[in-house]
Amino acid sequence: MDRPAVLTVSQLTRLVKTALEQAFPPIWVEGEISGFREYASGHCYFTLKDHDAQISAVMFKREAVRLPFRPVDGMHVLVFGRITVYEKRGIYQIVAEDVEPRGVGAIQEALRKLRDKLEGEGLFAPERKRALPLMVAKVGVVTSPSGAAIRDILKVFQGHDTAIHVILSPTAVQGAEAPSSIVEAIQSLVSLGGVDVIIVGRGGGSFEDLLAFSDESVVRTVAESPIPTISAVGHEVDVALTDLAADVRAATPTAAAQIIALARLDLISDVGQIALRMASAMSLVLDDAAGRVRSAEDRLVHPRYLLVQGRMRLDDQAYRLQTLLQSGLVRRRGDMDRLNGMLTSLDPLAVLKRGYALVQKGDGEVVRGPEQVEVEERLAVTLSGGKIGVEVTDKGKGSSGK
Repeated sequence: MDRPAVLTVSQLTRLVKTALEQAFPPIWVEGEISGFREYASGHCYFTLKDHDAQISAVMFKREAVRLPFRPVDGMHVLVFGRITVYEKRGIYQIVAEDVEPRGVGAIQEALRKLRDKLEGEGLFAPERKRALPLMVAKVGVVTSPSGAAIRDILKVFQGHDTAIHVILSPTAVQGAEAPSSIVEAIQSLVSLGGVDVIIVGRGGGSFEDLLAFSDESVVRTVAESPIPTISAVGHEVDVALTDLAADVRAATPTAAAQIIALARLDLISDVGQIALRMASAMSLVLDDAAGRVRSAEDRLVHPRYLLVQGRMRLDDQAYRLQTLLQSGLVRRRGDMDRLNGMLTSLDPLAVLKRGYALVQKGDGEVVRGPEQVEVEERLAVTLSGGKIGVEVTDKGKGSSGK
């Protein structure tokens, strides 16, 4: 008996893969998402399961970016795709081409989870909100070029005669292509430059019609825009996540335009009122200044009178200065005479003139008593008329007897 053909693992897996792909054309599969992971490449991997079984699933970036919502664990969905085998691991899987939430409740649950996630990151925090510019000259509008939103915005601006320049950045506002289209439209306005405010919005629609404005990529682009944004999606009862991420929320595109137009008109009015108050205040200042000038004119003195008064004060000051100088000179002369008398009384020559003599030894030492000299010692005697030399012949004691 001949042995049947032996297959390698790869050959067997390839045969199984071919059989599956031929037996199952693209189909819809219902189940619950589990283990959802999105990689940096943009590819998404998850498990689709029910109570009794599960199947691996992959959705590549080109299909994933078109989803109007973000799949999350626990979401009940319908997956459309091809059944195949992942040969590396030998497991069968579905390559998803489309994913639809099963019912509105599932979509709302997905939006709730996305909202909680973005809120946890701080994208909706009040402190991130920026005030709109006081004077808006150029407004960028991200909406459908054929929708009512752009017509309503233009009508408001024209009705208020605001002279605001409007730049339409056209985009799809619903469907699978809308999220990426909205993102590109916002980025185009940012790149253009010179835009003061961006309005992102559309008219009313069903819950599903507004999903593009709750897409994660759109919400992040609105939150990160360097230009202040107004989200104007649907009617008051409809709340898109862009309403929470934008700097200002308006119930409708018409309301968004009115916010800008009325703010501009209010500013113009305020400037006008300030100008009137400034003119009134300036008039009062000028009237007060004119009154002070007239009062000064009444008190004005002729320059000749001022000159005469100045000369008189100068003469008076000169007389007082001369008097002080003369008095000072008299006092100085008296002081000098007293000092001269003192010097004269202390002058040694004056003493000699009165009959006294100065006796000095040979070395110049002044002799004040006999004990300083010896017999036969020569001394010099200074008189008022000159000097004489003497020799000591006797050292008698003074009259004191010592």
